[in-house]
Amino acid sequence: MVLWNWPVADAVGLLAEAGFQAIEIWYEHLLHSGERTAAVAAALSASGLACTLHCPIIDVNICSTNPVMAEASLGLYLRALEAASELGARVFVFHPGNLFSSFDPLEAYWRRLAECLQRVLAANRAPTLLAVENMEADKDNEVVKSAAGLARALAPAGWKNAGVCWDSTHLITTQANLEFLEAVPRVDHVHLSDARLEADGTARKHLRLGRGSLDLRGLLAHPRAREAAIVSLETVLIDPAPADLAAQRALLQEALGG
Repeated sequence: MVLWNWPVADAVGLLAEAGFQAIEIWYEHLLHSGERTAAVAAALSASGLACTLHCPIIDVNICSTNPVMAEASLGLYLRALEAASELGARVFVFHPGNLFSSFDPLEAYWRRLAECLQRVLAANRAPTLLAVENMEADKDNEVVKSAAGLARALAPAGWKNAGVCWDSTHLITTQANLEFLEAVPRVDHVHLSDARLEADGTARKHLRLGRGSLDLRGLLAHPRAREAAIVSLETVLIDPAPADLAAQRALLQEALGG
């Protein structure tokens, strides 16, 4: 859930008042607000909210074929991991990079991804789980966007201290989500938002709950989905009113089965 116009510490209080039990913080939100992690950690402690941290995603690609960009991106991941530790984050959501074009060699991508995973895992001194996210199924430049892709991505790490972030909207349809949940060996964290296909085949993603066509209740009832400790809303709510938060929380509760 993006509360971009709010300082992170204030967003923590807002979500706690709305009845949420956890917050996922984007690393860029901390950079945008300029807040010290100690102040945000204090707000988390006062509110009782659990915390997860999302890796950097804006103008970042750890698997870029530009080596300067690739290393700068990995450096941002490592800084974000430090912030996750300071915040006591339960999960560090990890985007697995992407291709620049169809000419990028796939084997080079996989080697670089394995290297990045190992370096981030080696730097993780906290009990924070690294959760690799399935990326957008309709994007040709994305590679890790299926259960098979996640299995290959995580194989070099042996699944030790690393797992899966299932993103419902990235798979676009209920059927694709069900097939993913049947095939993926585990789900450690959930990004939940609605999606729908338009008449022209365009995918609308990261919609507020109830504004798409996904059978969210049916998906969250799947045994794999039930493995996750935290279900994080990843709907677009830039500057929501309290009523907006209350409505989304009610729909989330309903999707979780009451």
